[in-house]
Amino acid sequence: GLINIVLKKNPNMGFSGNVGSTFVQRTYSGALGNATLNYQTSKFSMSLKGNYTNTAKRSEENYDIIGATSSYSRTVRKDMWKEFSPSINLSYKLSKNSEIGLNYLYTRQTPDMNIFNNTFYFKGEQPTETLSTPTKHRETNRMQTLSLYYDLKLDTLGKKLSFTGNYYENNSNTIVDFSTFKASDKTTDDVQTISKLKPQIFSGQADLELPFSFGTIETGVKFNQFKNTSDLNYYNIINQNPISNQSRTNFFQYDEKNYAAYMSFSKSFGTNWETKFGIRYEDAHVNAYTPATNERTKYGYGQWFPSAYVAYKEGKNSFSLAYSRRINRPDMSNLNPFRWYSNPNSYSSGNPLLQPAYINNTELAYTYNNKLSVSLYYLRLTNAFGQVATLDGIKESSTYLNHYNNNFYGLNASYTDKILPWWETSISATATLQNSSVFNIQAETKSGTFLNYSANNTFTLNAKKTIVFFLNYNQTLPFKNVNSSFKNFSDLSSGIRVSLMDKQLQINASVSNIFAQRYRADKSFSDNKQSFNNYWDGRTLRLSVNYTFGNSKVKGAQKDIKFEEKNRAN
Repeated sequence: GLINIVLKKNPNMGFSGNVGSTFVQRTYSGALGNATLNYQTSKFSMSLKGNYTNTAKRSEENYDIIGATSSYSRTVRKDMWKEFSPSINLSYKLSKNSEIGLNYLYTRQTPDMNIFNNTFYFKGEQPTETLSTPTKHRETNRMQTLSLYYDLKLDTLGKKLSFTGNYYENNSNTIVDFSTFKASDKTTDDVQTISKLKPQIFSGQADLELPFSFGTIETGVKFNQFKNTSDLNYYNIINQNPISNQSRTNFFQYDEKNYAAYMSFSKSFGTNWETKFGIRYEDAHVNAYTPATNERTKYGYGQWFPSAYVAYKEGKNSFSLAYSRRINRPDMSNLNPFRWYSNPNSYSSGNPLLQPAYINNTELAYTYNNKLSVSLYYLRLTNAFGQVATLDGIKESSTYLNHYNNNFYGLNASYTDKILPWWETSISATATLQNSSVFNIQAETKSGTFLNYSANNTFTLNAKKTIVFFLNYNQTLPFKNVNSSFKNFSDLSSGIRVSLMDKQLQINASVSNIFAQRYRADKSFSDNKQSFNNYWDGRTLRLSVNYTFGNSKVKGAQKDIKFEEKNRAN
């Protein structure tokens, strides 16, 4: 006889994808578009993605410095953002134990701005000057990110070796034209600045995971290099001719290398206890150079970063105690000594001598039935940095300084549950006591409390669960930190989602920051008080449509390759 053998088809192979579009309405309207195509075979996976953004918003910023000499500044700005970012993710299984892959992302941005600023200057009660400055800011960024990985399973027990490499670069070109009118003598200063920045980041990492009967050992090494070249040219426009101002032209080179190694050990004791202990060492070397002044900044530092975690679970109850020490390194904008001029008398710059901040965190947590979570924590922040503004007559400048330490004693609580079959809610709150000390500035610190709470609600409006309404509220009460007093801020948002065609077609409508809340705060120094009152067009209407097609089980190449250093290239 004949034997008919039917092989079961792999349901995870084939195509899938989605296309979507979003309409955005703030003061100005805008649009976003996205598309994804996934393809998968038994060995090969691919994901192609594309995103397009064309939006704009109206920003209003008010900044006052009040002392022996005072300034009152009001800026109204139209922020225009265009971006196109295609990407491709690939992965290939060389064998049942090994896999290679890459992620590539190209981004072209034009974050342009049209700005108008009025600044009024006083000495005591006597007005000394008024400056009015329209500015046209045109910027183009071309960014590339490439990530490669290789994963190798060493045995059937879970031992694994992984290699990862990352590269990022941005070619940024910015032209700023501004004309400053001085009311005192009815003159106008026309200026153009041209800046070119090219940050580059290289990183390589090797990780080894070794599970044994007595516990699991994880170890690895990492290298990271952060390079940047910045070139700023400042021109006075005289009779429509650009005349280079060498005293305000600058060139800056920055090179930072970080070497790191880590090891951790984790072990479970029965079904109740779980522990993990780790140690990481980082060694950094910084070399910064400004040819115009022949200033070179060279320094290095090595630091240990321990961590520990113990957890106990019994039924629906779980307890944990954790400790970690972390580092917060400055971004490129914090370090670059470039003077970014908003008018001939006002600029902001970075500080190449800025040092990292360090965080020590201890947390005791309790969770019940994955619904209720409560934790107590103590966080110590040392050598923290931030922007500090100074005023001398009508000359205003701001830069970044390491200038404070913080102690936070906090409580986090959250509860998530389905109150009724059609109503699901998530409630959370954070309460903190803080005290601080300052250095490198003259200011009186402010101890105080911090309270933030939120309630997120989802309501299912029909039996098929295809119409969902949400209503979310978040509020931060007035609080004090270091030498600042922050005002109340609340955010009410709401929306509806409709699913059609077996949930392949989704239509969403939402509104955020319904009450158009502003960000407000005061800063107190020994010789002046500073305050800001800003609104960045937060009230936003979004209407979106998204259609999903193909085999829903096909996910494509979804490897998440961590590249945290990329965030510092701002």
